Amino acid sequence: MSKKQQTKIETKSRTVYSRSELIAAASSFGVKPEAVAGALKMVDKDCMTKAEAKDAIKKFLERKV
Repeated sequence: MSKKQQTKIETKSRTVYSRSELIAAASSFGVKPEAVAGALKMVDKDCMTKAEAKDAIKKFLERKV
């Protein structure tokens, strides 16, 4: 694999999204936008990867009330 191809793969896996983009894409996580907004409020980042957002949503939904 050439160096150029490796860079493309690494770039794709590290795509970060803003809070508004993640909230707009709530259906891709299988939840309502309100749940994503609540989960992201608990996280101290402005941008994150899809995997990080998914983990935050999972923790938010499984927390004790």
